[in-house]
Amino acid sequence: MKKIIYFITLLCLSINVFAQEGEKMGIKLSEFEAVKKIAIKNLDKDTYVKDGNFILDNSTSPYVFKFSDGLERRIYLYKVLEVAGMKEIANLMIFTTPKDGKKISLVVPNPLAEKETWGKYIDDLKDGEKSVSGFSSCVAFVLAKEFSGVAGEKGKEEDKYEYCFPSEAKVTMANGEIKNISEVKAGDFVTSYNANKKIAEPTIVEKVDIHENNEFDIVKVLLVDPSEMITASVSVKYRLKELEATGNHPIFTENGKTTIADLKVGQSVFVYENETRKFKKFNVFITKAGTRKVNKVYNLITEKNSYLVNSVVVLKK
Repeated sequence: MKKIIYFITLLCLSINVFAQEGEKMGIKLSEFEAVKKIAIKNLDKDTYVKDGNFILDNSTSPYVFKFSDGLERRIYLYKVLEVAGMKEIANLMIFTTPKDGKKISLVVPNPLAEKETWGKYIDDLKDGEKSVSGFSSCVAFVLAKEFSGVAGEKGKEEDKYEYCFPSEAKVTMANGEIKNISEVKAGDFVTSYNANKKIAEPTIVEKVDIHENNEFDIVKVLLVDPSEMITASVSVKYRLKELEATGNHPIFTENGKTTIADLKVGQSVFVYENETRKFKKFNVFITKAGTRKVNKVYNLITEKNSYLVNSVVVLKK
């Protein structure tokens, strides 16, 4: 009886996670099985995955669980969207035990899913618990955390899932040349940032994502060299560096990954200086949401996770 109550609780949590969110579609049983088979090569780096008719999107750090048995358990949470209409159809949890490399894929349907799909979800919960003790407890925690709003009140503004730059955004190529992002092609080499060594290094562009036939709100961020703020008199205008992108595009800061829209005044990002061939911290001076709208935006998928836009280190998505 306790097990029955436990799984009913998990079912209710799953439904509640989706209850108050935006436009959705119910996942079909065939799609449910297809999503479970999607292989993600690197769970820590591959936060945006396109596979056939589906897009997997993860904007949060993994949930890490350390039980008394000493076995670390992790859950990586992805939103699942269908490519054609960019509508969310489910969530995907990748449960892992890094010590032995075991992975379990759990597709969490939304309330619009077919009855048979929900039945299969319950079966997968039971199978997961049989495979690794504590599986269901970890799943329940993640569902409760997501439903509480702690993991994502950002909500409606991020429902478009386009993580991109306007066509005239300047990309630093590996040879030092500057190109508009609209001119960069798959197979080109661009400059990336090695966070461990704090140096520039080349990386290949694996794919160029282009989104069009829509209106995309652009956020403008103005950056300033902190040394100028110290030495300049009050009558001197700062030389500001500008960055524009959709608000949900990830950017690398001194505190790690965040989004363009979440940048705070005074926060530091990394800017590449061609003269010294080194990276320097620039501070956020001003952020302006909704400065303009564009009908076409671009994003680069690079092998080494990052690239430079207007000399600023941004992350692939």
